[in-house]
Amino acid sequence: MMSPWLIALVCMSVVMTVMALLVGVLYAFKAVTRRQAAASAAAAASVVPKDGITPELVAVLAAAATVALGRSVVVRRIHVLRPAGQETWSRVGRIDILRSHRLDPKR
Repeated sequence: MMSPWLIALVCMSVVMTVMALLVGVLYAFKAVTRRQAAASAAAAASVVPKDGITPELVAVLAAAATVALGRSVVVRRIHVLRPAGQETWSRVGRIDILRSHRLDPKR
């Protein structure tokens, strides 16, 4: 008959080995997922410029302006306006943060 200590040692060794293998598999999945995400991000970054204005958008805007004005139009610059509410909320947030850092008493 085997010693209870030997049985416990063998069982713990088996459990720890299986857990180590599971951790290795999880890290491998994590590495594969990161590589796929990096590859898709690189592909997406090469397609859309930083400001979001693609050559197709410039062509559509030029065509619309040509139709609207009735003469040939060359698009030289595109200025994108942000919604007014978005800027207002960020400004209020900055003001609140600056006010919270004041050292003198509030008046």
